[in-house]
Amino acid sequence: MNEVLYSGRKNHSFQLRLPECMKDEIRRIAEMDGISINSAIVQRLAKSLREDRANGQ
Repeated sequence: MNEVLYSGRKNHSFQLRLPECMKDEIRRIAEMDGISINSAIVQRLAKSLREDRANGQ
């Protein structure tokens, strides 16, 4: 996922609990992309929301 969707600006924060296996997978993907876990999560959420809007959801 090379498209940058997250600017890195400080916004609202909250604690997110993830299953350990999911956190490990996100960590691995983030490392491969050279970004933080937070950025990887935000990028995937942004992509999902865009797709939902495009599908009229």
